[in-house]
Amino acid sequence: MAIAENLIWPSAPAPAVAPAAPARAETLVLRIYFLMLAILGLAALVLNVENRLTPDLFAIAPPVDLLPPLSDQAWFGAFTVHQQDPVFAACGGSENLAQFKVLYWWEWLRRASMLLVAGSFASGFFIAALWPGYRFALRRHVVLGLIGLGYLAAAWGLALALPHVADLVRYNTGQYRHALDMTFASAALALVLASAIAAPDPTSSRPARRLGLAGSVWIGLIVLDIGSGALFAARDAATVWRGFPGYETGLLPPLDRLVAYTPLWLNFTFNQYTIQVVHRVLSIGLWVALIGNLIWSGGRRDARGGAALLLVLVIAQMAAGIAALRLGGPAAASLLHELGAIVLLAGAFVVLTLPRLRPDPSP
Repeated sequence: MAIAENLIWPSAPAPAVAPAAPARAETLVLRIYFLMLAILGLAALVLNVENRLTPDLFAIAPPVDLLPPLSDQAWFGAFTVHQQDPVFAACGGSENLAQFKVLYWWEWLRRASMLLVAGSFASGFFIAALWPGYRFALRRHVVLGLIGLGYLAAAWGLALALPHVADLVRYNTGQYRHALDMTFASAALALVLASAIAAPDPTSSRPARRLGLAGSVWIGLIVLDIGSGALFAARDAATVWRGFPGYETGLLPPLDRLVAYTPLWLNFTFNQYTIQVVHRVLSIGLWVALIGNLIWSGGRRDARGGAALLLVLVIAQMAAGIAALRLGGPAAASLLHELGAIVLLAGAFVVLTLPRLRPDPSP
């Protein structure tokens, strides 16, 4: 009887084992695809959103062609056309030819990065939708598409509100657009990076977890913190308060500085002091919550490891933010801090959606 129970028929495992290798190959291809999409998305983020790396160049980008100038004469001709732009003369443009070339290449690469990101995503979406072997990746593309639609809706809502809300248009509205761009771009890039790290696997016996209410709250807090940080950078709030953890005269700035604008809600969208307080409170609150999450994770190895990873990421992110603050918010340090927020959000996606480890039932 014991011998009979341990018999293994040669043909029995074939149907179960044969599809595993192709499925693993498809998962590897998917991981490479998401990694390439993350690299292109990072380039698009830097070139389109984080453009403070070129503070001394003229703010108005020149018109660019599909093929850039290939000779000195062509470069000089393009520079001459740029100087004849009425906006260039009105803003007192005084850049030289070398600076114009940098600005031209920046604009050319910016447009190329957007085309590459859009083309890569569209190709991946249609392959996942039409090719049965990659159908398991369709959900990730749908979520990315929803993030894009959410951005378009938010941008449309902002454009609709600006002409009708006098308190918004009294000041520069570019910071609101920057905050929207950075928030949605960070969310999309974090999801792409998480998909490259933990690509969906059709051969896994443990399906990915859904976020649920608790996971959605964690993701929402991180995204809200990223949005407040984007507004922080757009308003250059580091110039009014560089100390940490307290202000010059106490833990917080004087109340009259925190509520200097009327109506009151304008302080949360324009007041540099209040914006920095909001960002600090969110970051410190997230840090405290992750400490509590690590303590309450119990004896589950997967839960404890994920909680520890998120805590390490948020500590590194806060350290980068404090360093950027003390240095006065230089573009390179701010960019490093912003990229750290994307890594933190990607880590949250990975930790909150990975399948839970199950105890091995074998003796």
